[in-house]
Amino acid sequence: MAKVKQFANLEKWETGEESPTYSQLEKLAEKYHRPIAIFFFPNPPQEEAIERSLRALSEEDLATVTPIVRFLFRKAKAFQLSLKELFEDQYDLQERKLFWMKALSDAPIPEITKQVRERINVSVGEQESWKDSDEALRNWRDLLAENGIYVFKDAFKNPNISGFCIYDELFPVIYVNNSHSKNRQIFTIFHEVAHLIFKQSYLDIFNEDFWELELKNPNHEEVKCNAFAAEFLVPSSDFQVRIEGIDTNDDRNIYELANTYHVSREVILRRLLDQNLIAQNSYGEKIEEWHRTSEVSNTDQKKGGGNYYNTKAVYLGNAYISLVLRKYYQGRIDVEQASEYLDIKSKSFAGIEEGFLKQGGSNVRI
Repeated sequence: MAKVKQFANLEKWETGEESPTYSQLEKLAEKYHRPIAIFFFPNPPQEEAIERSLRALSEEDLATVTPIVRFLFRKAKAFQLSLKELFEDQYDLQERKLFWMKALSDAPIPEITKQVRERINVSVGEQESWKDSDEALRNWRDLLAENGIYVFKDAFKNPNISGFCIYDELFPVIYVNNSHSKNRQIFTIFHEVAHLIFKQSYLDIFNEDFWELELKNPNHEEVKCNAFAAEFLVPSSDFQVRIEGIDTNDDRNIYELANTYHVSREVILRRLLDQNLIAQNSYGEKIEEWHRTSEVSNTDQKKGGGNYYNTKAVYLGNAYISLVLRKYYQGRIDVEQASEYLDIKSKSFAGIEEGFLKQGGSNVRI
């Protein structure tokens, strides 16, 4: 670690003669753009450059990978290491949770989606019963965690990046851009699930060709992941029944279908194109129209405002907070360690715990 002027005792910290305060660690983390949890690992983690770890990084894409995205990638790797520590001697449990992923990559997309639906054990009727996209997003994250995949969120400060995933045989993780609409986040999650099924770590950069990629390059990997997410969230068999007899050119019907499945209008429009119920040129025109008029939520991009505890809880997810609290209640870790895993100051632990229990987090098994 290179010496930094404002940290006069840095050399003594490195040799173990002295220890920094938590406040000083926060400043170090900010200076070096590293998650604070990294400073508590027994040994420095092996860091691989984002360019080598994530696929789909062309020279043009590299310009999109801002410092905040690189920081979030390192943060995701830190959470991945934290998961390995939190599971300790329960690797066999995590292996059983992820067993369903082992034999899926060679199957056709419809068969993969069918098997994953059966594993997660959620019917379309249950999916429809969720009152809104907020509840749908929470439920999908919890269900994926129960099946071995943890989903984290953050504000990427870049609307063109939907998210990324980091593959691991035992602890795959997904990171999603919280600045996007909830429906778009849901689609991104299952797009990343497909990458993980194909044993890929991937950075997904949204561009104007995203929704037309299937028409221009049907063999692209992104096409397979889009197809998986669309078929999983809007199963063809159910969709065909729902669209029978309705005017699929009416935007109101598209909105209603999107709300039913808790997906974006673009997903419904693409399913209509699959069924030859909308012309290809009309599809392109409507996508372009929606993109011109759409507004990406910038709630998380504003400085100040909001509730720190609520925001932190949303970023971490109920399942991950539940895992940390379970270890804490079992006496396996103390408040300081629990706070490190949650990437917060120890004085904030009580607020996170209280908010988690008040807002229904107790429904997640702890």
